[in-house]
Amino acid sequence: MQFQTSSQFVRPDQKVHIYSQALLGNLKAVRDLCRPETKLCAVIKSNGYGHGIREIVNILRQGSADFFAVANAYEAAFIADIAGQIKILILEPIHTASDSRTIRLCAEEGFHCPVFDIEALKYVQDCLKTSPDVLNVHIKVETGMGRCGVDADRAAELLKKIRSFPNVRLAGVYTHFTTAAEKNLAYAQQQLENFKKFLSTQSLLACPLRPRSETSKDVIIHAANSAAMLNMPDAHFDMVRCGIALFGWAEYPDMLKIKLTPAMKFEVPIVQLNRYKQGQTVGYGRTFTAWRDTIGAIVPIGYADNYWRLYSNNAFMKVGNTFAQVIGRVSMDKTIIDVTDIPDASVGQFVTVIDNDPQSMCSVYRLAEMADTICHEVLTSLPPRALRIIH
Repeated sequence: MQFQTSSQFVRPDQKVHIYSQALLGNLKAVRDLCRPETKLCAVIKSNGYGHGIREIVNILRQGSADFFAVANAYEAAFIADIAGQIKILILEPIHTASDSRTIRLCAEEGFHCPVFDIEALKYVQDCLKTSPDVLNVHIKVETGMGRCGVDADRAAELLKKIRSFPNVRLAGVYTHFTTAAEKNLAYAQQQLENFKKFLSTQSLLACPLRPRSETSKDVIIHAANSAAMLNMPDAHFDMVRCGIALFGWAEYPDMLKIKLTPAMKFEVPIVQLNRYKQGQTVGYGRTFTAWRDTIGAIVPIGYADNYWRLYSNNAFMKVGNTFAQVIGRVSMDKTIIDVTDIPDASVGQFVTVIDNDPQSMCSVYRLAEMADTICHEVLTSLPPRALRIIH
């Protein structure tokens, strides 16, 4: 089954610089927080958090990841040929409307897949009944997230039923935290206790009074995302799932306990310099009026590249070592910045749109703050057509 297209449009003068040593350094930093026996799952879903999923796989496979986690089977198939010995965990559940070819591919490639109900298990078995392949299944226990997963009673029923399907193997049991990145961890701790209680009743959690059963020793127990990995060491279990931290960022940077290095910088060139007289208006809607004689640099990026319209008259880009404010409205493919005080600004010069300095006025944190969102959304909005350059 082929998911990769034969051609792809890339704009080479929009440059997303990916820094290999930053990624590998972040991987080591989070690995060092864990026990030596704890597996590390590198979450690279959503096109590698916007960085470029194949580029990220090629870098991280040089490190010490045990799994790659992706959003869906299509991402898994897209990287299967370069993942090497690193296993792939898919986070989107298999369901009764899943393409049977996709299920067979997942089993054949050894992907790990969530299944959340008996009907889906039956469907998987039906799809694989003539195949020698076995699907590695993970069961997600709903402990308070209120999204995907099944409650404890239904999860227990799934664990019992799964043994009766010859083409299905229980490979993992997991949950997901909703507030692990916040200062108040009370709700996250409640989720953790709910999960531990479930594991204990199913003999999946070793404790002095109830050892882990012989049949469950190969089942991977996992719960911690980046935030829980940093803030809740008792939630590490057999594996941690690390996403945003690998790329050098955190939802709340003031809570970081380790040094992370941003792994990406985004640049575009100046394509024209315009001179505006004092009192002249700029852009759609005439939202900016030059308060002095002004030089504007036009850069080829706009809301079609996910440089959002709300950055109009608000955001900054960096020209050399000097910051230049966006003036006028961001349009579909172009944005204007004020370079009046940057005398050496020139056509063809590259401008930093997203900086790899966390303190920068055009850092992911600053852009996220302006957009009233989190750094995850800014990163995953990097334009797919931009050229990825590995350093």
